[in-house]
Amino acid sequence: MTGSRTKYSMAEILRFIIPSALGIILFLVPVPQDGTLNTILGIIIDWAKETFKPFLTVAAMVLVVLSAVITLYASLVRPNFIVKSQFFKDLFVTRPLWITSRVLGAVFFVMIYFKIGPEAIWSMDTGGTPALVLAPSLLVIFSVLAAAVSLLTDFGLMEYIGTLARPLMHPLFKLPGRSAIDCLASWLGSNSVGVVITTRLHDAGYYSDREASIISISFSVISVAYIYVMADFVGLPHMYFQILISIYAVCFILAVLTPRIWPFKNIPDTYSGRSGQRIPEREIPAGYSLKDWALTSAVERAKGEGLNTILKTCYQTFSFLIVSTMPLVVSWGTIVLIIATYTPVFQWISLPFAWLLELVKIPEAYKVAPAFVLAYADQFLAAVIGATCSTVAGKFMCACISATGIIYMTEIGVLILNSSIPLNFWKLTAIYFVRAVLSVFLLAPFVFLFC
Repeated sequence: MTGSRTKYSMAEILRFIIPSALGIILFLVPVPQDGTLNTILGIIIDWAKETFKPFLTVAAMVLVVLSAVITLYASLVRPNFIVKSQFFKDLFVTRPLWITSRVLGAVFFVMIYFKIGPEAIWSMDTGGTPALVLAPSLLVIFSVLAAAVSLLTDFGLMEYIGTLARPLMHPLFKLPGRSAIDCLASWLGSNSVGVVITTRLHDAGYYSDREASIISISFSVISVAYIYVMADFVGLPHMYFQILISIYAVCFILAVLTPRIWPFKNIPDTYSGRSGQRIPEREIPAGYSLKDWALTSAVERAKGEGLNTILKTCYQTFSFLIVSTMPLVVSWGTIVLIIATYTPVFQWISLPFAWLLELVKIPEAYKVAPAFVLAYADQFLAAVIGATCSTVAGKFMCACISATGIIYMTEIGVLILNSSIPLNFWKLTAIYFVRAVLSVFLLAPFVFLFC
């Protein structure tokens, strides 16, 4: 392709630069606070938690109950106003497992708040922690993050950084350059969005089976926003940057390593998506440098975006997080903590991880080890275990494994299993535990450095 560079007005360029810079400042720029470092986003969240503390628990309970009621109604009745809206359909018309999880979350929340039924459910050692501590905190965090995340995802920042990263993708990760953009979609926006993008591109012929598998498993890391959620969950919001650095460093190492080992190296470069063919990667046009093309891609993405985009993303992100995540934290968090408190099941299953953690001198090894198993079910469950730890090192390790394992079956695993990407349940399970074992050794140096 030939042609000269497209010229943009200053207003068009600023439409990309200003929101993106604001997003970076809010999420990533460290701010001194009380002798430690925080982010502007973290400071806002802390202020909101304190200011609205008297109302948060009741508000969280109402939202969880409403989520369950609307989900039951939508899934059973399928009214037109929900079925005809793709967003509402995806949000409320769901599988029996998720319907059950949302209903259980609502029932447990009411029982815990009013102390109805056996103490094993509403005790602070079990259901009280996810319902009365974690859910109100999540409500504030989700509200603030939903309002800010559009600045990172909708105004060209992903396209700009992703384009600049293209020359590194093949030598490091055995991937085409275009994959940098949906890798950034996971890291800066949403891991589920990253998997959805990867699935669509695989179906269209942009990725081979092997490439789509590597991207979905290696780069579907929880976003910078979720990492703050995990840090706050375990009680280490002031160590957000240390946790973020540790997670991304370990995920980077694993992303370099895993494409070169089983099972990825045995997945062929065939094209089994819906198109059944390969679409070659678009080269940078003649007349453009890499930086020119990055700027062009970013400005084109930001065109036409504005306040309406921010409001729409805020509304959709908040709705998704509240409906899909908070009930699950209460339902499965309560169940897991009951099992963990009153039975030795998770201790038995997680014994190999306890031995590995002891080997690398991690405190509370037997208390931390279940997080390495539970993170496969959902990343929040690892954070729930971390919230019960008494040492900084134990909390730190739980927060990190909630992200470095990447595959959690409540969302990422389900999305992959329902896609054309050739990874079945057993392969996903094997990949998760390979990543989890390697994470023990890769995270240990960061624990000693920061804790």
